[in-house]
Amino acid sequence: MKKNIRVLIVDDDSSLRSFLAERLSHGDFDAVPIGSAREALKLLAESDYDVVLLDITMPDLSGLEALEQIRNFEDPPEVVMLTADTSLQTGIEAMRRGAYHYLTKPAMLDEMEAVLRKAHEKRRLLKQNASLRSVARPTDRAEEPGMIVESDAMSALVKQAEAAARTDSTVLLTGESGTGKDVLAHYIHAMSPRSAETMISVNCGALPETLIEAEFFGHERGAFTGANATRRGLLEAADGSSLFLDEIGDLPLMMQVKVLHFLEQGRFRRVGSTKDQNADVRIIAATNRNLPVEVDRQTFRPDLYYRLNVVSLHIPPLRDRRDAIPRFIKHFLNHYRVRFNRPNLDVADDTLERLQNYSWPGNVRELRNSLERAAALSNSDLLEPAQFPFLLAKKPAQPTGFQATPVPAGLLTMTLEDMEREHVLRILNDRSGNRERTAAVLGISTRTLYRKLREYEAQGAPVAAFTEA
Repeated sequence: MKKNIRVLIVDDDSSLRSFLAERLSHGDFDAVPIGSAREALKLLAESDYDVVLLDITMPDLSGLEALEQIRNFEDPPEVVMLTADTSLQTGIEAMRRGAYHYLTKPAMLDEMEAVLRKAHEKRRLLKQNASLRSVARPTDRAEEPGMIVESDAMSALVKQAEAAARTDSTVLLTGESGTGKDVLAHYIHAMSPRSAETMISVNCGALPETLIEAEFFGHERGAFTGANATRRGLLEAADGSSLFLDEIGDLPLMMQVKVLHFLEQGRFRRVGSTKDQNADVRIIAATNRNLPVEVDRQTFRPDLYYRLNVVSLHIPPLRDRRDAIPRFIKHFLNHYRVRFNRPNLDVADDTLERLQNYSWPGNVRELRNSLERAAALSNSDLLEPAQFPFLLAKKPAQPTGFQATPVPAGLLTMTLEDMEREHVLRILNDRSGNRERTAAVLGISTRTLYRKLREYEAQGAPVAAFTEA
């Protein structure tokens, strides 16, 4: 974990601020003294501090006036006020205006250090939440089931996950899209010694290539156009916690080099900075791609693959876990009964049997989306097969915008790659070529869909006939 908490000491008493800076610097604080509130505001506009220790009474600008300006910064530090007023009235007014806490002079050094650490911890948690909201893939956690263990194979997988959780080793989760890799990642984090901290999750395929480095590592003020303030990245937000890198196979080669460097050294550098920083982060990565194949194609670095593949856990597709389907359905229905205010919502016995026998190419995510659609559109509380049109189709309709690979005699003779291509193109055709909606149904990023379509086109399927919507 990082050892330094950056503290700006603002007090017009030169002997006091110098004393505090010297004493705090002996511990885990990086303390900088300054004698003017106006100078402090200029410094805070250019540099990032975790906590400001701010005297209330100063000649050029009062601490309360400076506090209000600090709270208006885009990414404000926490502020601890220093006051000589023993009546508490001034300190309470400072907290009303947004100060984290106040200390009465002369403050005990042990008390001051404890307050500064708590203020830093608050800011760190706020940064974690802000990073999640800005770049992490949105998920409705209420809809996600816990670990459903219905077989010896899944029981063994969960035990392996629990064993991995006790270590800080990097974990690579593999499996088809929609199998629940993110659920297993959250389970590993929840079982780990880092569970008290919020796990940061990010979909690598959803980050714009032009901003991906700044999102990971943060940036200094003025590092590029639009960088109006210093900003921390995902690694700093996840310091002391876990960082879940979903769709790691979509990471550009340039970023693969930098992520590998961090995994090996535990150090990184903000964009626009010349100073390395440390972060204590446990990496959990996931992909639905065959990374050894991507290594052979030179689209994924072999050294990064080996560094990620310390503990490898593969989640089987839902079609190989049919005994779990009724339990998943029960879980999702419980959620939709509350969400749609339909306490009697259920599936007919015939529907349940058909759902259990369906192949589920989109796995658990497809099952959830199908149940939600049926629950939202059905006029009856008892969901019949008619609410699931794909269950009634005798033969999938051939898309008209491309020439699909002819299906050999018997589905079982098709390769997994052929089956995936047929399914993706069928969904694309059903959505009239709209790629954003197709990606949403498939549970993948638009960027991943574009990559797949380029591969199919190279194989001879004229998918360019579809719209670019």
